[in-house]
Amino acid sequence: MDVVRAIEPELAPGFPPVAVLEGPRASGKTYVSQKLVARGLWQGYESLADPATLELALHDLPGWLASLPENVIIDEAQLIDQLPLQIKRAVDDTSSTRRFLLTGSARISRTGLGGSDPLTGRVRRWTLSPFTLAELDGRAANMLTLIDRLFSGEIVDSQISQPLNMADRLNRGGFPLISLGSHSQKEIDRWVRDTTFGLLTDTVLPNDRFDAAIALRVLDGCLRDPAGILNVTSLGQRLAVDPRTVDRYLDVLERRFLLHFLPNLATNPTRQTRARSKVHPVDTAFSAESLRRSNPATLATPGILGSLFESYVVNQIVPCLQFGSTPVYPYYWREAKSNREVDLVLVDTENRRVAIEVKSATQVSLSDAQNLHLLDQSVGVTMAYVIYSGTKTVRLADRCWAIPVGAL
Repeated sequence: MDVVRAIEPELAPGFPPVAVLEGPRASGKTYVSQKLVARGLWQGYESLADPATLELALHDLPGWLASLPENVIIDEAQLIDQLPLQIKRAVDDTSSTRRFLLTGSARISRTGLGGSDPLTGRVRRWTLSPFTLAELDGRAANMLTLIDRLFSGEIVDSQISQPLNMADRLNRGGFPLISLGSHSQKEIDRWVRDTTFGLLTDTVLPNDRFDAAIALRVLDGCLRDPAGILNVTSLGQRLAVDPRTVDRYLDVLERRFLLHFLPNLATNPTRQTRARSKVHPVDTAFSAESLRRSNPATLATPGILGSLFESYVVNQIVPCLQFGSTPVYPYYWREAKSNREVDLVLVDTENRRVAIEVKSATQVSLSDAQNLHLLDQSVGVTMAYVIYSGTKTVRLADRCWAIPVGAL
């Protein structure tokens, strides 16, 4: 089944001369790359995951690059540290018309030139997430405008959305192999375990040495608290692992696209670190499997279901930020004095804010917008939304609407 990805139209050769497509392994980067070659947009495709190709490239990187077609895709480009620097030299030649698309299952090095990114000024970076609702529904193009519609309020629609089986959506997530198939839960969980282990034991980054057992423990610690606020010291105590080690392994997990972090908007931006960030799994299927492995009964509790649903909604919106007409940055907001919290806040370069509360219930009430109102009083918001698992769009207040998750 061919599911169109929203990213596809953005990856044609053009300006700037280098495009980078990063994302978790098995999210579809290779499939998208081969589709682009089949359409004739790119002249060639090389995968550094192939041992013979990697050996040739490492033996004589400049010569290998020179032998490739003028417009070429290089898959798993993160496996050669010096590749970005060599590509910089290739595209900096004033007579060069070469174009490169680099894909990576881990973040492609940005520190190859004295601590800076050698591709700065020559690259546009993209991320391929697991499938979103829009892509699975055949409406990938809607992702291109979702952020603008949230800011403008144009997403509000009086039409009734079709109900979604959210329990099934949370368990399957968006990875192509499990979201498109009719697999049993046992098969899905086995795939998640095997994929996670592979991501932490395969050579995804050169010279990236760590203890996979510790990495899995840290990952499970985060996956079992989806949408939780990170406390490295507390997490280290629970796992009997030094907090400094925990922090280092969180870097590993973030670079391999297993976790992502939302900073707190209420924290001074100049002091932002990963500390006290909200932690979201890159896909809810990974959290669901980890929770089931720990204690299957927890998946039936409203609190855990609500947290999984929050991560699911965040994972529908955050991948769309790269398509917005202006840069937009994601946060959550938590006020220390009252412990009031807003699940997701989008902030653009004009300091306009869209505030989003996520509720897994099928009904909404005015009380669901209380924290949105508090944030509006505190710093001001342009639009506010409660995203819930029902089917109707409901006006809650001026510039504040409840919308079904299907509206995404």
